[in-house]
Amino acid sequence: MPFARSIFRLTGWLKPCAMLGAFAGALVLAGCGGGSGSVQNVTPPTPIPTLFTLPAGVVIAYSQVPSTIKIVGGLPPYQALSNNSGVLPVPLNVSGDTLVLVANPVAVGGDVPVSLTISDQSGQVTIANVTVRYAPLFENGLTVTPSSGQCGQNLCDGGTAGVRAVATGIGGAPLPGRQIRFDVVYGPISILTNNPAQPNSATLTVVTDNAGVAEIQIQSVASAITQQAQMRATDVATGQQQIANFVVERTTSTNNLSVTPSNAAITTLYNDSCSSGFRVDYFIYGGTPPYTVNSTFPNAVTLTPSIVPASGSPFRVTTNGTCVDPVVFTIVDAAGKTTSATLSNRPGTQNPPSAPPTIPPATLVVTPSSIARGPGLNSCANQTFNFVVTGGSRPYNVSATPIPPGAYLTPASGVVNNSGDSFQINNLPDASGVWTIIVVDDGNPQQTKTATITCN
Repeated sequence: MPFARSIFRLTGWLKPCAMLGAFAGALVLAGCGGGSGSVQNVTPPTPIPTLFTLPAGVVIAYSQVPSTIKIVGGLPPYQALSNNSGVLPVPLNVSGDTLVLVANPVAVGGDVPVSLTISDQSGQVTIANVTVRYAPLFENGLTVTPSSGQCGQNLCDGGTAGVRAVATGIGGAPLPGRQIRFDVVYGPISILTNNPAQPNSATLTVVTDNAGVAEIQIQSVASAITQQAQMRATDVATGQQQIANFVVERTTSTNNLSVTPSNAAITTLYNDSCSSGFRVDYFIYGGTPPYTVNSTFPNAVTLTPSIVPASGSPFRVTTNGTCVDPVVFTIVDAAGKTTSATLSNRPGTQNPPSAPPTIPPATLVVTPSSIARGPGLNSCANQTFNFVVTGGSRPYNVSATPIPPGAYLTPASGVVNNSGDSFQINNLPDASGVWTIIVVDDGNPQQTKTATITCN
C-alpha cells in the first residue's frame, strides 16, 4: 500500500505537467505556421484559361487557298495534329497562336471532313472540325485583251479592254453558274456596267456561263500617264483569286515617262528606329530608254541599278536604318524627260520596351514554303501564288529574286502589315525557272524566311 500511494502521488504530479506541455506544443505549432490559420496565407494558383479555337464550329477550307485558325487560351506553345494529313497537313508545332491551313486538292462536290486536334502544355485538348472543299482552277489565269491594237498588248488611255476568267473543275470541265467578282486593284481604270445610274464601278460580280466563262469590260481614263494597272478576279464561294497586271499607255502626249509605285512608305513599330533591309522595286515605263536614276539622299538607301536599260524594267531600293521622309528618286530618260518617285522610311509611334521581352517573338513562318506551277499548265504565266506570313515581328517586307520583269507583288509596296495576312506573287514570265521569295520581319534581331516558286 505505501508503494501504491507513492505511484498515485507521482502520477498526480505528472498530470499538470502534461497539460502544460500540450499547451506549449500548440503555441509552437501556431508559431511555425501550423494550425487552421496557415491556409489563409496561401495564394491560390492562377487558373489556366480554357483552350478553344476561332472561328468556332465547322471551318470551311478550300483546296490550295490559305486560311487561318486562331488558338485562344490554354498554355502555349501549342501543337496540332490532323486526322487526314493527305488532305489537310498541318505542322506539329504551331508558330504563335495562328494555325495556317493549306489544303490539298479534292474532288468537285466531294467535301472532306478533317479533325484537327489542338493541345497545349497544360494537357488541355480541343478539336477544330474542318471541311475541305474544291476550289475552282481559273484556266489560263485572268486575261486582259485591249479592244484596239493601237498600243499593242497595252491598254491605250481612254481605251477599253475585255477581262476574262474561266472557272474549270477536274480535267478542265467548265464550271457554270459560279459567281466571279472582278475588282480594280490599282491603276487609272474602271469597270463598265449596265447600270445607267452607275455606268462605271471599281467592282462587279458576274456569273459564269455554260463554258465556265466570266467576262467584263474595262475602260482607262483619258490622258492618263503611262503606268501599271492591276485587275483581280475572285471566286466568291471559295476566295480563290487570279490577278492580271497590264500597262495603261498614254497616247495623247510624247512625255509619257512614268514610274510605279510613285510613292512608297515603311513605318516601324517603335519610335527610336527605322527599317533596315526592306526592299521596294520601282518599275519605269514609257519615255526613251535607257533611264538614269539618282537619289536625293544617296547614303539613306541602297539603289540598284542606277541605269535601267528598258521600259518595264525595275530598280530596287533597300533601306539601311536611316530615317528619311521622303527620299526622292529622279528618273531621266535618254531624251532628257524626267519623272520622280519617293520612299518614306519612318519611325513608329510606340516607345521601345525598357528591357528585352521575356518571351521572344514567335518564329517567322511563310506558308507554303514551296509551290509549283498549277497542274496541267506549261508555265507560271498568268498564275497567282498565295502566301501567308505568321510569327516574327510586324511589319514584314517581301521581295523576289531574280526580280521578275514586271510588277509582281500584291500589295505593290511589298509591305505586309500584320501576322496572318497574305501576299500574292503573280505576273511571272512565261519561262521555266525558280524564284526565291524573301520575307524579312521588323524584329531585333531580324528574322528572314524564304519560299520558292518552281516553274519548271
